[in-house]
Amino acid sequence: MNQGVSMIETLRDFVTKVDELGIEYMVTGSYAMSAYGEIRMTRDIDVVIELAQRDLTPFINIFQDEYYISEESIRNALSRRGMFNVINHAHGGKVDCIIQKDTDFARASFARRYKETVSGIEFWTTTKEDLIIAKLSWAKDSHSEMQIRDIANLTASAYDSAYVAGWIARLRLDEIWAEVAQWKTQHRSPNN
Repeated sequence: MNQGVSMIETLRDFVTKVDELGIEYMVTGSYAMSAYGEIRMTRDIDVVIELAQRDLTPFINIFQDEYYISEESIRNALSRRGMFNVINHAHGGKVDCIIQKDTDFARASFARRYKETVSGIEFWTTTKEDLIIAKLSWAKDSHSEMQIRDIANLTASAYDSAYVAGWIARLRLDEIWAEVAQWKTQHRSPNN
């Protein structure tokens, strides 16, 4: 099985199904980086989703024949604004569905989402700036070199630095931002 093909087909199918249900979503994480020319293989597609209790039965019904899906996991995710996943039976593509958080940043980033087309699939995705902030938040505790490298790559080309700086201050991400700057200095090409 070609992992790249399975992820593309999974995204295409997921987007078709949630659009049919009228459920709002936003692709984020490593797969969203493809919208900015930063391709990185990933084992799953991270999607922020506005799923309400009333959407539970239609959501399960539309996915259950072709995907592994757990009603209990979805109910738990809804109650704690957490995450659940759906896994395609045919090619193993996995979507991590993250219930929309009730924070200022989560609401702002979801409001700023936009439509992008990658590999012939049109989908809602996060802005570059909001992806930078999200990855900084994820890396704050883990200090994941992969997240830090992603942030370094995203900030290597134009972005709204004032917007990013505002959220860095507001979310107290100064230390991890400094870690990214240090990583960029250590990994700078000798030709630069």
